[in-house]
Amino acid sequence: MRTRTPLSRLRPSNPSALGIFFGLLAGLSLSTPPPSALARGKAGGAAEKPTPKVDIKSLKCQDDPVRFLPREVKLACKDEYRDCDADIPLVAKNCSKEFLEFVKLEMFEQNRRSLVLEFSPPSIIPPGAAWQEKVPWSTSGDLQAVVYFRPPGSGGTGESASAEVKVKNAGLEAAQAACQRCNGTWGKFGVNNKERCDCKTKDAGKKCLDGDECQGECLFDTYDLKGREIGHCSDNERVRGCVNIVAKGQSKIPPTNPPPRKLPTCLD
Repeated sequence: MRTRTPLSRLRPSNPSALGIFFGLLAGLSLSTPPPSALARGKAGGAAEKPTPKVDIKSLKCQDDPVRFLPREVKLACKDEYRDCDADIPLVAKNCSKEFLEFVKLEMFEQNRRSLVLEFSPPSIIPPGAAWQEKVPWSTSGDLQAVVYFRPPGSGGTGESASAEVKVKNAGLEAAQAACQRCNGTWGKFGVNNKERCDCKTKDAGKKCLDGDECQGECLFDTYDLKGREIGHCSDNERVRGCVNIVAKGQSKIPPTNPPPRKLPTCLD
């Protein structure tokens, strides 16, 4: 579990006259997104992404004291579908008839709590106004956000409201769909152990004299009478382990007779 503490906000934690005054100011300033609970640690000090504006008046209250909006967010990736991030803009409307202070936020992945934000001092939100927060995220999946609120000055975590959050990686979804079309296996391959596809080849089993003749690898079988290497094309594009292969460009190398002992090549 990762625990993070947001930047403190200049809002009172007691229901004094000064607290109500600042709370009203918060309600009148809904068009300006609040600062993110976490500053994103990017190289070069990149500016935070702005939170999309939400029309608070259009949000219809239900029976619960707080309406927490579901969200769908798309990741922005630097390398196709890798090295991704996004800001999840969370909005919860105070549907009660009293001031509420928001004290904590929890994020769950597959029913496991993966992030906790505790607000100190808590944000005081007047009736009809909305609490807003941005949460940096880097992985796709279905999440659940839970926010805790209570009357100002009371103890404990109070009540809670939850919302479903979907984080999508469009590049990853497209790559996995292409992997299905080629009857491939999706997994982690290569020395960098990165997620990618291992497609089935269309020329599996075809005789080959050169690695360039195969969609995948030309797997060595034997030498012919002239000392040339003869093999067959692999079933998949990626071959792992230490195997005897016919190298790319091998057919352009004059054969020797008797041929040398074939040594395995280790592939990952």
